[in-house]
Amino acid sequence: MAMVPNAILKQSPILSILLLAVTMPASSLTTSQLEDIFYQYDVPEEDAPDCQSESMDVHLCPSDEKIPCGPVEHIKDHCISILGGPENVKKFESVSPDKGKNAVEGCVKYVGFHVFDLDHLACCESDICEDWMAEQFENLQAGGPEDDDDDYYGQDDDDADFHDEF
Repeated sequence: MAMVPNAILKQSPILSILLLAVTMPASSLTTSQLEDIFYQYDVPEEDAPDCQSESMDVHLCPSDEKIPCGPVEHIKDHCISILGGPENVKKFESVSPDKGKNAVEGCVKYVGFHVFDLDHLACCESDICEDWMAEQFENLQAGGPEDDDDDYYGQDDDDADFHDEF
């Protein structure tokens, strides 16, 4: 394997993480390296990168396939565990989510399957949760579209004024 100069690695933390993921088993990742992975997912859903490779997921995701679609507290417990335990994650308690600085929140989003109500990313492989998510989608559809944007297809007063200007 070719050596990558340290200067390049310092300039690109994402490249560093990718190289680590390819060259060493995730079980030998440090807590700091795991935090760096999950910081990437502590952002609004539209800004989150793609999920990690399946070989990384083996170490990032819970072995119990029920956890990702279970109570959020169980997902959070898993995340706290892989991020070094309660003492290590105390530093994130006062950190606002969606800023790329809270590894616990990033991990919860990465692992969780609560995509409709909590903007989780459902990155972990789980047949159980895939079925659960399909059921959630069906329930959402059966109850009718939950449309907060009634004026999106219709014309509200602001749109009428806008068209009158031209």
